[in-house]
Amino acid sequence: MMDGLQKRADQAEVAGDLPLALELWKERSKSDEDGIAFLHFGRIAYELGNWEEAESAYTQALRLQPHSSLAGFVGSPIVNLLMGELWSERTDRDRTKSLQTAKEWFLKALENERNAPTLTLLGAVYAHLDDASAAKDAFEGAIRLDPNYDEAMYNLAVIEEKANPQKARELLERAIQIDPKYALAHMMLGRVCVRLKDLDRAELHYRRCLEIDPSKYWCNLRLAGLLAARKRYAEAEQIYRHATELRPEMPDGFKFYARFLEKIGRATEAAEVRAKIRPSERDAFANL
Repeated sequence: MMDGLQKRADQAEVAGDLPLALELWKERSKSDEDGIAFLHFGRIAYELGNWEEAESAYTQALRLQPHSSLAGFVGSPIVNLLMGELWSERTDRDRTKSLQTAKEWFLKALENERNAPTLTLLGAVYAHLDDASAAKDAFEGAIRLDPNYDEAMYNLAVIEEKANPQKARELLERAIQIDPKYALAHMMLGRVCVRLKDLDRAELHYRRCLEIDPSKYWCNLRLAGLLAARKRYAEAEQIYRHATELRPEMPDGFKFYARFLEKIGRATEAAEVRAKIRPSERDAFANL
């Protein structure tokens, strides 16, 4: 039965007040006997980027019930997975060492249960560690377990893109058949189609990505670059301008927009755009 403190913690989560939820779950965990409160506490700490607190809470959950699977929530397989996610995302430690630790936790989780989501998370860690072969094996294993796991297809396409762009295209097309609103898959499919010289399809998928999520900064820049290459300068300029307005703190949009203006003979306007780049970023422009 849910006690008063737990109910208040749940209500704070639903309301989006994560700092309050964190304090309430922290207080509730003082009397935790089955690890559930510690898991809630750890998850909220993870979402807030409180890495040490999250790690400590998950460790306590493991200590309380290392082998239980109460309500499908508590137990070493679940906590191993959560620990892996924590170490793959934390920013307070050496990045490579954190990824190596995440790998070990995901491998422990897979010892208890092999499933597509955990294999995909493991594959992503291998990819970040520049072990493309191990990443590919993990993603392919995920797809064998769940032929409709579109996230594994997307990640495998990233691995295959340069060496086998046609296979990458096939994987991404399958992914968007499963989830037509998979914006990242549409964006990457656009990039792969550019590589395969299928510019009409590339434009279609870039535009579909932006229909789903207009805030995709890099998709805006890629579409603008494609339109510029096809000499549709007015459309390209409009999208370059939109990208710089979308993320004015990012230098890349200004750099690419300025380069575009120079190429079409509008050097004065290019200089005005370049002047908007932060001084610390301007030297990098010359190297693009």
